[in-house]
Amino acid sequence: MPAFRPTTMGSFRIVIVLVVVILIFTPPEVHNVFKSTILREDDVSNVPADSEAATETVNIANLFDKGKEIAEEDPSATTIAAVVETAPAKERGLRTVYLVNTPRYHFEVVIPFLHAFSSLPDVDVTLWASSTGANRWGVRPWLDLYAKPKGLKMQNVQEFNRAAENGVAVPDMIFLTSCPEDIRQLGPSLQILLEQGANVMCLIHESRLFDLNNENNDDSPFKNEIKFMRPWILKGQWQLVTLSQHVQKFVEQNFAEYFQTGTQVTYSPPVLYPVFKLPEEKAHLETTKPFVTIVGKLEPWRRNYTRIFEQYAKFNPQVDLVLVGNGEPLQAPDSIKNKLIYKSGLEFPQYFAEISKAVLILPSFATRHYVQSQASSSIATSVITVTPPLMTRQMLSAYAYLADDAVWIQEDGETEVEAFSRIADLGQESWMAKKAAMVDIRANLVSENMKTFEAILAALDDHALPRTVKIEKQEVTQANAVQN
Repeated sequence: MPAFRPTTMGSFRIVIVLVVVILIFTPPEVHNVFKSTILREDDVSNVPADSEAATETVNIANLFDKGKEIAEEDPSATTIAAVVETAPAKERGLRTVYLVNTPRYHFEVVIPFLHAFSSLPDVDVTLWASSTGANRWGVRPWLDLYAKPKGLKMQNVQEFNRAAENGVAVPDMIFLTSCPEDIRQLGPSLQILLEQGANVMCLIHESRLFDLNNENNDDSPFKNEIKFMRPWILKGQWQLVTLSQHVQKFVEQNFAEYFQTGTQVTYSPPVLYPVFKLPEEKAHLETTKPFVTIVGKLEPWRRNYTRIFEQYAKFNPQVDLVLVGNGEPLQAPDSIKNKLIYKSGLEFPQYFAEISKAVLILPSFATRHYVQSQASSSIATSVITVTPPLMTRQMLSAYAYLADDAVWIQEDGETEVEAFSRIADLGQESWMAKKAAMVDIRANLVSENMKTFEAILAALDDHALPRTVKIEKQEVTQANAVQN
């Protein structure tokens, strides 16, 4: 058989055919994605945490113009009307949800939302999380437990970017539990999935820092994340979520200015409560030697330990103070050191079990932000463990989902130590009555979470991400939902 000898023209034709084939079958690539090592280890969890080497994150600055371009392709996309698409509502089928948590902490926030999604019919939820975080402190068995009845589907979040670039299925919803940390690590992937129509729910932890107007202020570190989110908020694919009514109010009042969206967007984010029922339902109490507790990492910028210790030394109450959480022992007057009991290195089950034995939790806020713009995980822990917190009237007003009969009130003119000394004298019947009331509140909040998720998913079915969903007490309303 004679050898095949292509002519010059034949070679040219072959090259053209190969180029066309490559163009047809090669998937689109992501442009302008530059990786760097931006590190911000902001562990805001009250659950114990340890230190590890930093993981690689991505620089999302180069995605801003791309996101703006996508949002502005349709002029109507920059108005509130863009929330509602003109397409008819799709038939309700299996909704896919990606629940995402990139850092090694915040699993006490992941658990209630994993449980809610797993309990809803017609929802297929995949947890994308740090494998290191999910497998320490006894977290993994609880993830398995709270993913019932469907069972846990979990992927290593470090594979999320690669999966998106390789054509992972576009979910109906991406729920970011650690926004903006999730944006910093997953910016390119989120960009890809948003461009293909995904909707994002972004949980806000420190709302006061999302101020684009103060981008040169050291107190405002999220300007890049705001610029990433802004075009998708305008397009109607990005929804903010808060953890308490006072944070919801702060967002409503400030975010139009913070995000520089003017009257184009009405910010009224839903509230989702980071609470869940413990596997052991019984309300505990240490009756042999009742104690009060301060929970969370031993960091003075979170709680005012100095004030508490000085009061403790002055009044010398006959009740122990147990500090549950990781960290170095704190400086305290010699006269009370023998009354301070440290419980550290506890895994999830032991951590919550220890707290549940206390008469009360001392939030002892070190900053006003916890009653103005940020939700306290100490308050959420009090609900989870049905251990009433000691609160002023101002604090109770901020955390309006609580009630007088489930908390201990610090009276006007009364110090915290005077208050818990008075409460320590009341006796077991009074203590258990407060815990019983907190059991009811916890059940109501878990139920409200389910209603909120159902409303959000229903709005997705109707092609209207509920940016203006507002959650009233015991009620879910959809301000801008459109009936087709």
